[in-house]
Amino acid sequence: MSIFKQLLIVATVALLFSSCEEDDNNKPNNNQEQFQSLNSPYLICANRNPGGIGFDFEYNEEAGGANNLDSLSVDDFNYDMKIRTIKAEKPDGSIAGMPYITLATDTKAVNYSSIDVSCKGYIAFTNLTTDNLQTFTFDSDDTSFDISNLTTGDTGKPLMSDVVNEYNKLVIGDKWKGPAKNDIPNDEPVWIIKTTEGRMVKVIVTDFPASPAPTATGYISLEWDFIN
Repeated sequence: MSIFKQLLIVATVALLFSSCEEDDNNKPNNNQEQFQSLNSPYLICANRNPGGIGFDFEYNEEAGGANNLDSLSVDDFNYDMKIRTIKAEKPDGSIAGMPYITLATDTKAVNYSSIDVSCKGYIAFTNLTTDNLQTFTFDSDDTSFDISNLTTGDTGKPLMSDVVNEYNKLVIGDKWKGPAKNDIPNDEPVWIIKTTEGRMVKVIVTDFPASPAPTATGYISLEWDFIN
């Protein structure tokens, strides 16, 4: 083989290697995670989303959001607050959906509307800032909260009375549900959450079941924003 042909082969191989390397560098990195937040309304149906929705309000020192806990967009998602629905047996033997909100171990909350009774509804939620905050104390969920081993009825679901007793151990629990379901204007309580990072977040459930939503049931409308 002539020297010219050898040089030609070397040059061709180098060009092909360079092109492949460039193509590889331009390909998207499928292993690179990017946080993607869900938007309200959120699906909390016991059948269609049993794990519920988690809220990591601050993610990587930026505003975070919500993820389906059964299908996280990132591996390092750490929720401050979780909304989930389970099924319970009513006294008449029928089944009811029982949505509830729990806090993470290091997260605290307060029903701020119980502190400032004029702070209810979406307009008050929007206007709430550090400038008009009254003095209050945060609370934590009772660590004895446990719905995994409750007495079950004939349906195999836990008895509603036992579920209600457990929900009463929670700061938020299902206390948002009544105001979110009724037709009384400006009746929805405003909650303040203290995240694991120490940020204060205001939260309000405006409608349940949410409308408009992809289906008539199973969705919840919830708004949140940082206070500080």
